[in-house]
Formats: sequence, structure tokens, C-alpha cells
Amino acid sequence: MSAGKPIYVKPGDLTSTLSGYLRRPNEKDRVFPKNKKIEVVFLVEAVNAILPRTEGVEDITLIKLPGTEYEVPVILPEKLQAVSRRRMLAQLRKFRDARPDRLGEYLKTLASLFTYKSGRGQKQAEVKVGFSRAREYAKNPGAWNCYVQPPGGDVKEATDVGMDGFCPACALFGSVIDGSKIDGLGNESIGVKSRVEFDPAIAFLDQEKSTASYTHNKVSDGVSWTGQSLYEEKHVMPGTVFIGKVTLEDVTNAELKAFLAVLAGLDRIGGRERLFGGIRVHLVGVRGGSYESVSALEIARHLAEQLGGMEYPPSVGTVEEKVREYLLEKGFYHVKSSDYRPILDDMSAWDELWSHTVEYDRQIIERVLQLVKGAGKFEQA
Repeated sequence: MSAGKPIYVKPGDLTSTLSGYLRRPNEKDRVFPKNKKIEVVFLVEAVNAILPRTEGVEDITLIKLPGTEYEVPVILPEKLQAVSRRRMLAQLRKFRDARPDRLGEYLKTLASLFTYKSGRGQKQAEVKVGFSRAREYAKNPGAWNCYVQPPGGDVKEATDVGMDGFCPACALFGSVIDGSKIDGLGNESIGVKSRVEFDPAIAFLDQEKSTASYTHNKVSDGVSWTGQSLYEEKHVMPGTVFIGKVTLEDVTNAELKAFLAVLAGLDRIGGRERLFGGIRVHLVGVRGGSYESVSALEIARHLAEQLGGMEYPPSVGTVEEKVREYLLEKGFYHVKSSDYRPILDDMSAWDELWSHTVEYDRQIIERVLQLVKGAGKFEQA
């Protein structure tokens, strides 16, 4: 890529453009990292007054932007991770409803990936190893579901209770696969590490220009008049732009395309998001490499130097142009959200994603069997 000449990468060109940094779906030892990184830079535009904060009811999260006098709002990486995973799961349910036949084929494969002999002599029996929930859903693919269950009631830590452990969301964002999820392995378990690593998304405008206090009214049940209880809360103002960065590790072309579609399709985030969480995500640049070349913090500081002193907040178009110029010097290719959002409705892309995930799951189970049963004592079903 020549300097000063941006190259836009559409979904169909991702594989050829980033071929050296994408894993092949059937690649041997694909479950082991090879330091193949895909960096994605994006903008988060607040389209109404959003509340990016921690789980409490305190004010929005602010940080002092190093090298400047600005105190700016940020969106924490766990917020971006959580909303991306939820959107991915929503897309997988969409595929379930559209193509239950294809999902059923994948579930049948996942239900019995390997076999091994158990016992001795005449008591020896063949044991089929696969995912127990896949075996359950294979009979009725339309009932398949995977979800993140938050703590509640008597359950203090329940975040993995609803995860099936094998779907594309679990394979990409991480999961704990315990013995109850894998038939024939007893109490053994394995942690599948997330291959999605978000930076905090950082604004570059001081809070004086990017936030405002809103007065809200609390109305008790059955009371229809205002003024009974008023409270003030700080919000990020509409039009504020955050600089986001995420790194994907050891992903295939199908995983990358699906993730970019999910990221481009995010539309809500933060506290009380049904009222105040409206956002729009603008994909800006993508780069393959063996190391991370840039961070959201660096880009935010660069923008603060160029745009932070403006009397009025700049438009998202102006911000996008400045970020693209900066990324071009770092060897990034340009991408647009409008090219990737249509993938959300393209069921063939989600079919391909499931196909790549089944191969990933196959290698996970194979490695677990090698540790538990010993190499050579099992075979592929």
C-alpha cells in the first residue's frame, strides 16, 4: 500500500488483503496462538445522551487524557465486549430461525466428535465424546440457545450458566467448557480464551464540551404529576465521538467478517440504554500484523491536539477524515461500516462461520482427549 493513497477493503477482499494474518479453518493446531493479529479502529458516535459508566449509578467514567489538560469520557472495554457478544448471539439466533436445517447438521457433528474405548476386557465399551448440549439440541435445532446469564438471587456467579460452550460466540469471545458440557470427560474442564481484545473507547473533547447534566424526574407508581422527586445525572452529549480499537487474534476470514458486521451493527450501549444508549459505529481501518501498532489512546491524543481546541465539537465526518489520515501512516487499510452491515442479513456468511467454528471445537476436544485419555487411544467419529 503506497503512502497517501487509501485502499478500501470490502468483505470479498479481506482474505486476499490480510491472508498472511488470518488462520485457515482446517489449519493444524489452529487452537494454538500464532501471534496473528488483526487490528480494527472504529468510531463510536453518540446519537443521543448516553451513560457510559460502571455498574453503579455514579457519574459517567472519565479519565485524564495524558499529555493534555482534558478530562474526557470513556467507554470501558468490558462494555464493548459485552454488547458485541450479545449482538453476535442475536445474529446466531437469526441464523437458527432462518436455517434450522444447517444448524441441525452442525449440532449433530458437535454431538459426537470422537470415540474411545472405556473399561477392560468384555466390559469394554465405546464412548462417544461431544458436547452434551449439542446432543440435546440436535433433536430440535429450533430450540438451540446460548446466552450470558448475569448473577441474581441465590446465584452469585452465573455468567457461564447459559453458554453452550461450542457456538461461534463462545469460540470467539471465550467460555469455560466443563465436564457437564463435554460428554465422557467427567469433571475435566478447559477455559477457552477470548480472541477479542478491546481498548477503552476514548473521547478527545474535554468534559466541558462533551458532557452535560440532565435533570430527571422520579415518579412513583400511580402518581402522574411531576416534581415529586428530581435528580441530576451527567450524560455524554449527542454528537460526541469516541475512538475505539479492538484486536482480534488468530481468527479466520469468516470470523473476521462476522465480527466486523457485528461491530458495525451496534446501536445501543451504556446505562439505561433503552432510553439513553443510542450510538452509531463507524468502521475506519483494519491492519494485519504480529504486533499492535496503535492504541485508542494514541489516536485520541492525536485528535485532541488537532481538534480539541475547536469552539464547537467537530462533525463525525471531520473526525473520521483525521483518523483515516493518521492510520494511513500506520499501514492500515480503510473499511466502511456500510460495506459490512449487509452481512448481518447474509445467512451464507453465518453458515460459513458455523463451519469454521465446528473445526475449532473439534481441535479443542481433541486436545482435551490427548490430555485426559492419552494420545492414540481415541479416534475421530
